[in-house]
Order: sequence, then C-alpha cells, then structure tokens
Amino acid sequence: MSPLWPRTAWLPALALAVGCQDNYEMVTAALNTVSESSSITGTETDATGATGTESTTAEVPTTTMVPTTSSEGSMSDSNSGGTDATTSTTGTTTETTGWDPTATTGPPATCEVPEDCTGMGEGDLSTFVLPFFRGEVCYADKLRPGDGLPISWNPCVHPCIDPKKTGWRYLVRCSGGIGCEIAFLQYYREATGTDCPSDVFAKFNPAGCKYIGPHYGLSEGLKSFGYPDDKLVVPFITNEDATAVNALEPAAQVWTRIDGHMQSADRYIPLSVSADNPAPPTQCGPGVPGCTCKEIGF
Repeated sequence: MSPLWPRTAWLPALALAVGCQDNYEMVTAALNTVSESSSITGTETDATGATGTESTTAEVPTTTMVPTTSSEGSMSDSNSGGTDATTSTTGTTTETTGWDPTATTGPPATCEVPEDCTGMGEGDLSTFVLPFFRGEVCYADKLRPGDGLPISWNPCVHPCIDPKKTGWRYLVRCSGGIGCEIAFLQYYREATGTDCPSDVFAKFNPAGCKYIGPHYGLSEGLKSFGYPDDKLVVPFITNEDATAVNALEPAAQVWTRIDGHMQSADRYIPLSVSADNPAPPTQCGPGVPGCTCKEIGF
C-alpha cells in the first residue's frame, strides 16, 4: 500500500468553450472553487475531466517543494474525455466477445479479496458509476519539468454493461525531496446492465472483455516532479468509491479511499522527470512514439 504523501499540481485546462461570454462565465465559476483544508501535511491538488461541450479552468499558484496548504481543483468538461452517447454493442456481443447473454463468460469469478471485484450485483442493473478496473493503459513515463502527463485508458467491461458517459480525475501529492505521486482515475459516469451474471464486476474470463476505449486524459504541467520516487498510479477503486470521485469528494478523502485498498504493483509506474528527456506527446495511445502501453488488473 502506498504511504501518504503531500501533493501538488496544476489543474488541467481542456477548454472547448464557445464564445467569449461563455468562457468568462466558466472561468469565473472555476475561480470561485472553494479551497479545502486537510489534515494531511502538504499541498494536495486535484482536477477532473469529463464529457460534454463545456470547460472550466482556473489558475492554481505553483507551490514550494514542501507545501503547507491544501486546495480542491475545479471541474472540467471536455469532449476529449470520451462520448456521452451510448456505446452498447448488445446486438453483436456474441460475435465480438463470444459472450452469450444467457450465460456467464466461463466459471463464475469470485472475490477472494476486496480488490478482486469493484462491487456486487447481477441481473438488470440501474444506473451506476463504474470505475476503471482492468484493461490497457498508455502513458508517457518520460517527461520534462512542467510537462503535462498524457494517458489513455481502454477499459475491459463486461458485455452486459452499457457504459455511457466517461470522466476522469487526477490527484497529486508530493513529499519534498523524495518524489510526487499522481493518481489518474477513469470511470463511466453513467452505466447500466442487462441480464448480467454474478461476476459482472469481478475478474471474469478476459476472453469476455468488451473494450470501448480508448479514453484520453492529460494533466496540466507537473511543477514539483523530478525526484527518484516520482510515480503514476492507476488505482483500484470500487463502484462506491467511483460514485464519490464523480461527485467531487474532497481530494484528501479520495486519497484515503485509494490508500484503503491493497494496490497491486502493476498499478504503479515509475516516472522520469528530467530536463534531459525529450518532449512527450500530448496524447498517448498504442503505437504513439513516447508512450508506453501495458495491461493492468488482469
């Protein structure tokens, strides 16, 4: 389990606003974001991204290497997060995944430890928030000071699930002179299920995965990175956790949720942040130069 660290970062600016007046109103709303205090020593900053046609951005002052305050980031809506349209493949699941809606994908998976499943449920599932559990993640692990960190997720979801709106949020915490940790959380803000088996939220047979990504994220420039223990974490969280993250639960409480789970080693990626590194791409995905892809959660 990762230790608690203070954190700091700039919020993402994914602006797709139309018209000066709309942009003024959105920036004003972002600047009115309430700062939160925290019992964790150091600065903690977080930011969000989601689908839609609006964007809000706000300037967050650069912190010192050993920050002393905490702030909650603004919310950002951008089409770069994915699509609000239904992405169901109900009519073709048998052809694309071999899944028969009247059966499971194989022997039912069980939850021997909490991190084996994001939740429980079966049958027809009403609207819920579904976190990234497993799938392919692509990222830039070599950055220069001040570069944004690009990432993409291609989640494996059960074919019975109909994910609709995708969102993401990132949090950063730093320990002066040691390193910073950036956690990227991707989730579907609205998902439903039809005739789902009992292992719908478990590590079911990978042959039954339905992939509907990739979905893209990008942090603002990382200002306090450049130490030996800098890392990216794509954390395991539950459906309940994802609901709180989507509802903009204060960053300190989100870190408490992350730290409350036994995060597997494959979810931590060392970052090299150095002025000697080449410029990273602004978007990562399979085959993109400067990006590394790996499967997580299998």
